[in-house]
Amino acid sequence: MKKLEIIIESVERNRVCRILDEVGVKGYSIIDDVQGRGKTGPKSAQDLSNILKSSLFIVVDEESTITKAIEQLKEVFKYYSGKMFLSDITVIE
Repeated sequence: MKKLEIIIESVERNRVCRILDEVGVKGYSIIDDVQGRGKTGPKSAQDLSNILKSSLFIVVDEESTITKAIEQLKEVFKYYSGKMFLSDITVIE
């Protein structure tokens, strides 16, 4: 099993959900208003819009499904800032 973590600007939240659904991901978790610090400095948003906010998606699925998702998501990252992290995992029921 693989775990894909996606941090992306919240304005693209619906697009990421649509891509994950289209490639057949069985499920995912979303944490909104992710804050942190990266190469461009601190990242947080205090306004009412999603322009400066980020969301974290946590996806666990088979490697083939995760690979399809990554390929589709690369298009989103051409225009919006964020990161993807891929890990091997063991699921404990």
